[in-house]
Amino acid sequence: MQNSALQWAKAATRKLIYKLSALAPRNANKALFGSYKELFSDNSKYLYKHWQQSQFIRCIWITANKDIIKQLQGDGCEVYYRWSIQGAYHALTAKYYFYNSYIGDINQWLAKGAVKVNLWHGLPMKKIEFDITSGPMAKVFNPTSRFQTFMQSMHAHQQRIKPDLMLSPSPLVDKLFNSAFRLKSSNLLRCGYPRTDYYRLTPHQAQSIKTGVLLKNVKCSERGAEIESESIRQGYQQVILYAPSWRDAFESKRFEDETPYTAAFNWQALSEHLQKNNQLFLLRLHPNEAELGNNLATLPNILNISAMEDVYGILHEVDLLVTDYSSLFIDVLPLNIPICFYRFDKAQYQQNCREMYEYSSSIPTLGPECLTFNELLLQIEPASVNALTNKYSANYQTANKMLWGDETESFSALEEWVQAKTV
Repeated sequence: MQNSALQWAKAATRKLIYKLSALAPRNANKALFGSYKELFSDNSKYLYKHWQQSQFIRCIWITANKDIIKQLQGDGCEVYYRWSIQGAYHALTAKYYFYNSYIGDINQWLAKGAVKVNLWHGLPMKKIEFDITSGPMAKVFNPTSRFQTFMQSMHAHQQRIKPDLMLSPSPLVDKLFNSAFRLKSSNLLRCGYPRTDYYRLTPHQAQSIKTGVLLKNVKCSERGAEIESESIRQGYQQVILYAPSWRDAFESKRFEDETPYTAAFNWQALSEHLQKNNQLFLLRLHPNEAELGNNLATLPNILNISAMEDVYGILHEVDLLVTDYSSLFIDVLPLNIPICFYRFDKAQYQQNCREMYEYSSSIPTLGPECLTFNELLLQIEPASVNALTNKYSANYQTANKMLWGDETESFSALEEWVQAKTV
């Protein structure tokens, strides 16, 4: 009871601090950036990199990850620890917050007076935010009683802070974000995403898959990451990227034999298949499950890159994306990367996790669906991979138009929007 009272007192105090932060003066030439899980990743990373290089506005990265702070400082970037004096000062005085998930990516208690731009982290296939009606996240966004609603408003504070702006590449995404975030059309900006625009506009900064760079992909200058090892891409016939969605109904376990991916794969057989066909298998688990990959990628030709902040800098070297419900397949459509869907727990996933949006059933078939490991092994045969692009090329174009529309480049669109706000 005492702990409960203390938690409520803390929540009430933080709410008051948030309200009072609206009184702080905000500098229109200062923008803060942050990302989920204290990573240097996704849309906010690439917007930060681009504007830091172009000097469009003063860019400051905020994080609680001291390793990220050291690496960014070493590359000449402005970055501060969230709860340092400087971090708190900038959180109170910057006009713009750019983040990938919630304002807590930067500072959820000092953000009241800032203009909040939620760059989000993927075009949704699964229902998100206030559209969630099933699975463990439903109680956060759609509580069943007034008391539960009040409790969530106190203890799930940042989930209920509406952004002032989100980026939407198409009318379809407009509808999704309007509903999921309870936004008006005026809160949406029609353009693409920094994470996909960055390497399209600056292809010379794309990375090669190298053993020495995979865990150091945090550089923000044009020099890129310092690399001591040789590229491993050149030694393989094909590179396969496996990037599954977060299974939010699964509670991460400590032991390897209790993860969803041990029953779904025969890792020894996979390794033997990869060696036989001279293929490399990149294992990229969702950040919420990244620790599960530590014991899985221990065999030849399997490389765990789950600790990597994101994969956008290496997509140009990927020959096949294997995923399930992750929206990463949407991001690779313009790149014409072949796609295979491995949905080993399809029935259970749809029953226990979040529901899918209705539009997902109208997307044309973009690749084969494998339900068993043996089906997957057949599909990742080199000849099968090579045949996918031509087989589904027309459907790629249709889906690309549906999801990406005729979006404009994100950096210039955001710059025009910021300039209009400062007039």
